[in-house]
Amino acid sequence: MRRTLAVVAVTLLAATAGCSALVDTSNPTANGSSPGDMTQPSTGTQRTVAVEAGGQVRTDPDRAVVRVAVTARADSVETVRRRLAENASRMRDALERAGLDAERITSARFDIGENYEHRDRPSAPKFEGRHAFVVTLNDTDRAGDVVVTAVENGADSVEEVRFTISPGTRRDLRERALSRAVENARGKAAVAANGTGLELAGVRTVGTGDVSVQPDRREDFALARAGDGGAGGGAPTSFESGKVTVSAQVTVVYNATTTGG
Repeated sequence: MRRTLAVVAVTLLAATAGCSALVDTSNPTANGSSPGDMTQPSTGTQRTVAVEAGGQVRTDPDRAVVRVAVTARADSVETVRRRLAENASRMRDALERAGLDAERITSARFDIGENYEHRDRPSAPKFEGRHAFVVTLNDTDRAGDVVVTAVENGADSVEEVRFTISPGTRRDLRERALSRAVENARGKAAVAANGTGLELAGVRTVGTGDVSVQPDRREDFALARAGDGGAGGGAPTSFESGKVTVSAQVTVVYNATTTGG
């Protein structure tokens, strides 16, 4: 029976990282440097402004990752293994006939074990197995067709559809997110310095924190089979994906001088 899916993707966006500033206005030590000073000793008073700031970049996804699985239950491990192999082979063949390269379909997990339902219901099969696959797509528009093809040819579980970015895009956006974080740090430091009678006098240290990528992920699916009240004819699955967010965090310590000197 032809089966289709109706899926609406939920966009998960990372919250903007908080910012903080710390102004060090301590007097110099006897040798002319403040405690913890990372520069050479100075004859004048040392001041620093330390700032933590975040930066974000949002973009459309350029990669889709579909995770599907075939499952089987039986009273013998050998029967479960055989059924998994048959369904997995049928699904892979169908995806390749649909134009996917074999290397884009990779095995993610394979396990066979006790069916715990059998303990409470002896008539249930004794064993169950699961073989999960990951399908990686550079054309995000094909995600829906891949899901339908898999489900109609042996897969009976859609574990996840994730819209994300390729490694090349990730590297580019990482640099842009870090640049925005540094810009934000400069603004925060200027506000902190002005409020305490200081002027920024160059960067002393810069440290980068985690750079994270928040994809648009969907993990809960409702299977709508033809003839079960869904649209007849088996319309293809559609996804309404959102943006991918790349976030970066920096810590910048600025040298500072008193205003007017």
